Amino acid sequence: MKQHFIDSYYQFLNQSLSLTLLNGKEKFLNIKNNLIKKLNASLFKLIREKMDNNYASYIDYLLDSIKNVKKTIDRPQEIELIFNHKDYNYFIKNFDKIVDLFKNPIEINEDKRDFIGGFKVSLVGGVISYDYTIDNLINKNSSFIQMEISKIINDSEIKEIEIEFEEFIKNHKKLITEYLTQYDQIQN
Repeated sequence: MKQHFIDSYYQFLNQSLSLTLLNGKEKFLNIKNNLIKKLNASLFKLIREKMDNNYASYIDYLLDSIKNVKKTIDRPQEIELIFNHKDYNYFIKNFDKIVDLFKNPIEINEDKRDFIGGFKVSLVGGVISYDYTIDNLINKNSSFIQMEISKIINDSEIKEIEIEFEEFIKNHKKLITEYLTQYDQIQN
């Protein structure tokens, strides 16, 4: 009966340890993922506000970005630049700002799906396409954001908590062993 009690108690402590560590890691990952989602949402909001507050600088950014990819896309084939609704309206009214950048004919269109800003390029009737949208740039750099958050919320801190909890379980195992030893001495 004594051995059954010891085995049951150790099993209970080990299950508690495993369950607590698993729940702790799950909560940590949930917190980390929620933090990344909120950071991305804040980043999208901040970028949108900056673009709205200084649209002229944003247009300069777009034109510079188009100039940077011009070498890749300015070929004697159909070149299509695709913008969000707001930027499309701007460039329809200021078409010369884009046409003057290219040697070959260019067409601009509006994307049916909205994105914050930037542009997409489609060549040869959509067979080749490039995505230079701000949304895509943020998503591509999401792994960098995750690494930075991991630096802030260090996994070693979680390991320290795990070690402390393991020590707590070991101490309880030791206490029950001592208790049982004292019980045996009283019984004899």
